[in-house]
Amino acid sequence: MRIPVIVLSGFLGSGKTTLLLSLLKENYARGLRPGVLMNELGMQDVDGYILEEQTGAAVEKLLDGCVCCSRKEELGANLELLIERRPDVIYIELTGVANPDEIAQSLLEPYWDSRLSLHSLVTLVDAEHVLDYGSRLSADKQLVRTLRSQLAAAHLIIVNKSDLVEQETLWKIEKLIRKQNASAGIEFTIFSRISLDPLLEGIVSRGAKPLPKRAPAEFKEGLLKKAAADPGGVKTGLVPAQQGGTEPGPAPAQHGEAKPGPAPAQHGGTEPGPVPAQHGEAKPVLVPAQHAGSFSQVGAVTLAFPQGKTLPKAVLESFFREWADRLLRAKGHVRLPGGEPVQLVQHAGARTTWENSRYPGTPYVVFIGMNIDKERLAERWSALFR
Repeated sequence: MRIPVIVLSGFLGSGKTTLLLSLLKENYARGLRPGVLMNELGMQDVDGYILEEQTGAAVEKLLDGCVCCSRKEELGANLELLIERRPDVIYIELTGVANPDEIAQSLLEPYWDSRLSLHSLVTLVDAEHVLDYGSRLSADKQLVRTLRSQLAAAHLIIVNKSDLVEQETLWKIEKLIRKQNASAGIEFTIFSRISLDPLLEGIVSRGAKPLPKRAPAEFKEGLLKKAAADPGGVKTGLVPAQQGGTEPGPAPAQHGEAKPGPAPAQHGGTEPGPVPAQHGEAKPVLVPAQHAGSFSQVGAVTLAFPQGKTLPKAVLESFFREWADRLLRAKGHVRLPGGEPVQLVQHAGARTTWENSRYPGTPYVVFIGMNIDKERLAERWSALFR
């Protein structure tokens, strides 16, 4: 029996790991054994740590590059390790700048097609920023094409953080999506919360007789039926997958309403952190952005904290704002003054979130941005600790 694979795609900070957390917890509740392949641009594992900490899942990690570009040759070895564990389902979470269609095509190669089946390809978008990507990222045409491919390849598109924008913006997002993909199901969510039943349909414990897997169009219809059957759930809705169809159904939650569930959790880092800086200096490590397959100008920089040093929240948030024109995403584990708990910090768009973490290693922050001036970044980072 072939193992179903669910690929999670979407730009940086869109909510992929939050969705994956929900999927893993639901798998365990159903008695399913998941396998996870997590791909990170940075040298530090940020997102994998929270998965292991909160779910106990075994996660295979591809760090320091993109699985459809510089790390493509390592995909097979990692899939083999997962298959050996005989999981009931495999999840592949891609970097925010990966082209999921390249992964889908790889799974169709005869060797993998005999062992794995592409169950679903899910793309998440950030409702607050997706309409600005074309202009903000226009200097990197390869990246813009990749983001369009993320939409075009998807069976299901989740418009996350829908409560942060007006209804008119959601209509514009629907129109943008339909230009790239006329048939995918669309769901508007907050905190990546969707009904998981349609997505997990047909996935059963190995050895049991599998249920037939539906085609993407049937998959979409099932989502629509589920939404109609449960109108009282979280304020989400599905857009009929017809070109020029009806207006989207979500009634976005207001900012004053209680938010269902935790803040987005694209977290983690199982490694002990960057090598501590010597002589009190913070040494950044640049990840060269030479991935011709998906993007050209995006790089990841790991910034370590000097030994024993801390930073107040306000100082780090100000540092993020200083780099707003180039910074796409920042995340890591930060030690605060006064002996407060280690914090998992995440920055996407103009928003920064904080939550307690049990991360035991050296504090660090991973910067992901376009055309980062490594020397200037290192100088400004070091200045924070003087």
